[in-house]
Amino acid sequence: MRTLLRNAYQSDHALEIIFSSLRWFFLVLAISVFYVQYRESPDTFLLYLFLALVIFGFIYMGVSDYYLHRSPEGSRMYTYMTKGGPFFDFIAFSALVPLTGGIDSPLIPLAYLIILHVAVYWKFIGGMLSACLFILLYSIIFFIQIDGLGMSNLINYASQVVFLFLMGCLGGIIVSRERKHHSEKNLLVETANRDYITNLLNHRSFQEHLRNDLEKEASFYLTLADIDKFKLINDQYGHVTGDKVLRKIGVIMNAIVTEKQGKVFRYGGEEFAIILYSDDHDEVNKLLMEIKETVANHVFTYEGEAFSLTMSFGSSQQNGEKPDRLVDKVDKLLYEAKSRGRDQIVYPEETVETALV
Repeated sequence: MRTLLRNAYQSDHALEIIFSSLRWFFLVLAISVFYVQYRESPDTFLLYLFLALVIFGFIYMGVSDYYLHRSPEGSRMYTYMTKGGPFFDFIAFSALVPLTGGIDSPLIPLAYLIILHVAVYWKFIGGMLSACLFILLYSIIFFIQIDGLGMSNLINYASQVVFLFLMGCLGGIIVSRERKHHSEKNLLVETANRDYITNLLNHRSFQEHLRNDLEKEASFYLTLADIDKFKLINDQYGHVTGDKVLRKIGVIMNAIVTEKQGKVFRYGGEEFAIILYSDDHDEVNKLLMEIKETVANHVFTYEGEAFSLTMSFGSSQQNGEKPDRLVDKVDKLLYEAKSRGRDQIVYPEETVETALV
């Protein structure tokens, strides 16, 4: 729970899990409140309405939780279920409050929580719009339920309206400021961890990922790759063309290695690092061969002149080494690939002597 709360400061997904958990808690609370009130004043029609609402709530929240935990973040169903949550909350609130005492319902404060949830996605405008909807809903319930407009009733009504309005206004402002700060912070972190030329994760990010993966005892292959005779490309075609070559290779690597399979880094100069989360040598070799062949088959141009290039690779499965030892081991495999004539992949002899060109 502590980890979830800490992650909620940085992750919309963790925040949605918290809101989802609260829905279940408040559904149980609503059942308890209705049960107590029903025992004091039985009404079969209201009971059937409440049971229908509870069944609908269980179905919706069950489906929502399924997509929240099973669908990739950013997928269509994930987006529908998370952003659609506040609309469900408003509909459920609109039905629960009249069934549990109207303006005297102990569930009235839930409106404040729903307003904040809306503000997470639609910021100040969302906070104000949701506050206005809750004010309208509360006003309808109030004027239907109250027979006389005495001073006490008017004060209670005005207090609730003001609180709802302030929650929408101040909540929207606070959430908007926090979201803006969070976005700017993420942008700075992303910029600090990205290589400007290739848009790949940079050397600093590589060291952090490598250390974390080893500490977690994750199973992965580390690969170092180098562009063969890259200095000749810079000397013959210029550094601008050299940068274009680096950028294109970064695009190729990112297209082949999916986020689920691993991560690609610019290690430095013309050298790249790849962390592949697999213990299947054939799967790793297939990916590296695809990168090698795609790069070799790509035709680069400079002022109408076509040229191509190749890459060499050293790769090894981690075996619990310290980060420096693992990098040094793979770097030696890369050097061996270079010394054997380049344009090939070399693995430790105990894994496989070499992958063919």
